[in-house]
Amino acid sequence: MLVIVMKQISHFISHICRVAVATALIALSALATMAQENNNLKLHSENGMLNHLSVGLQTGLGGTGLDVAMPLHRIVTLRAGFVGNGLGDIKFKAINTASDITQPQLVEDDAVKQAKMVDKVELAIKPRFWNAFVMAEVHPFPTPFYFAAGVFAGNRTFLHFRNTNDGALQSLYDANEKVQDYNTMFHTNYPAVGLKFGDYVFTADENYNIDVKMRTWAVKPYLGIGFGQSMAQHHRLSVAVDAGLLFWGSPKFVLNNGKKIKSTSKESGITHFVSWFSAYPMIQIRLAYKIF
Repeated sequence: MLVIVMKQISHFISHICRVAVATALIALSALATMAQENNNLKLHSENGMLNHLSVGLQTGLGGTGLDVAMPLHRIVTLRAGFVGNGLGDIKFKAINTASDITQPQLVEDDAVKQAKMVDKVELAIKPRFWNAFVMAEVHPFPTPFYFAAGVFAGNRTFLHFRNTNDGALQSLYDANEKVQDYNTMFHTNYPAVGLKFGDYVFTADENYNIDVKMRTWAVKPYLGIGFGQSMAQHHRLSVAVDAGLLFWGSPKFVLNNGKKIKSTSKESGITHFVSWFSAYPMIQIRLAYKIF
């Protein structure tokens, strides 16, 4: 089941990448067309600090958003804006871990028996990613290529896991409480009762729901390269393509009370992927209009 979910997420990211690449090709074609035009419409090409302003619309792996750009120097442009997404849910069914309980004293408990009767529970992954950002573009060469560095700041939750049938997981909650009480009384270390997601077990809360967030840093540095212009030299319209990495730390799964969920494995599966996923790949396409 985890493989299916990861494939859905992978297909989703791949689809965005294909759209981004297609848009980039269109953007590069537009840049080439503009470069072939004559300079009779040359606009505001003089150098200066904060003497021009452009507004832009961008889209890509970081989401869709708006920004503004102003020159700070002959080769430096400052850009600031807001970008994010609120995409549709990804639904899948997860197996509960009550079936793994074999301790006789626990197997005969009514709460555990009820939990064992639960087959699969439908969870929804809700992707949510919103950030404000400030970025500097440095154009050190007389070419459309540039370097970019900046800071993104926004919500910490990248993915939100929740059961689709609200308040329906009392049996899992009661069974988990029984197991934890048993561990405390007999100094055992039986795993929690909940829903499996790779090497993690998501437990139900007091409202009988799974409410788990995959969290990252709130402030995220960015480094990348680009092609094009955010501040047109000879025209009103300009197109640029950014590609880089957003450093957001190793993502963590946490319950709605803020408690971190520990992995049952340190070497494989989703745990290995999450520890590796400390930088988020960004590809953004920007179309800008120079106001003055």
